[in-house]
Amino acid sequence: MIELTIPAQKITPAALTDDALHACHAWARGFGADTPRHLHYATLVPWVHPDIVPEQQTLLANIYVFYRVYDDFNDHPGTDLRTSRALANAMIAVLDGDAPTAGGTTTVVRMFQDLWRQHRQSAPPTFLTRTAAHWRGYFATQTHYLAMREPGYPWDLEEYLFLRLDNGGLHLSISQGELANTHYIPTHVYRLAALSRMRRLASYCVILTNDLHSALRDERNGDHRNPVAQHMRHAGATREEATDLILSMLFDYTEQLHQQTARLEHECDLLQLGPEDRAFAQIGAQNCINHAAGYEAWAHHHETVMNTLDVRPDIALRSGH
Repeated sequence: MIELTIPAQKITPAALTDDALHACHAWARGFGADTPRHLHYATLVPWVHPDIVPEQQTLLANIYVFYRVYDDFNDHPGTDLRTSRALANAMIAVLDGDAPTAGGTTTVVRMFQDLWRQHRQSAPPTFLTRTAAHWRGYFATQTHYLAMREPGYPWDLEEYLFLRLDNGGLHLSISQGELANTHYIPTHVYRLAALSRMRRLASYCVILTNDLHSALRDERNGDHRNPVAQHMRHAGATREEATDLILSMLFDYTEQLHQQTARLEHECDLLQLGPEDRAFAQIGAQNCINHAAGYEAWAHHHETVMNTLDVRPDIALRSGH
């Protein structure tokens, strides 16, 4: 197990209620997605959203089951670009309010249709507009990640991290901190430069944490879409040297993330924001810190478990009505 002693705050995960867990399991069962692997991914929710309110726990747990179903499908070496693009476009059509496109009756699309219905029942219009844009980015970039499997893909770390902001759903999942704690951040606060920078840095922390934990598994599976593998390939580095480099980048991004809180205070001063807006800014900052630190803590305890659970990419493509 990789020891990632990131200099971040300690996270005390929320306690998911029995009602929320039972409801999530029932929801997943309705789509044939109640496998140990899919359900176990919902255990990430209380770590990255430690301030989640009870009434939002079922929705967030459902979202994370969906993530696992969809990501396992796109991560599988047998998934082709055409099918992936069709599913992505079908789910974008759901967001656009259009009639279902090709693939609209598959399990993963039906899951998202129901998730989006739950979103509309739970969140205000401003948040729905913003999170819909994040969902579109997540869906639209899945084929880019599939194409990255090819040896000839023009690969560098900067491009990889930029792609993974959308493809890895990091813009999306960090902003879901608002959905979890029901403190919906006004647009003029959400777009503060320091908060935008914090979301990017927190995303990089999550991406690199995930990649460090999955490096050996990716190598074993012949998947080179990992910065450790790429540094070994392009720089002729050993695995230990490549791991040390990516780990040092992770520590640097984490330190930068925590340094942004002072810049955020200064930006609020410059913009003469009042107490309410400053409180929202602090909530936005805490959402970023929670996600980076919470994912690191969860991964330390659970990534080895995820690696042993059977992957079922076929579930996403099942037909239903």
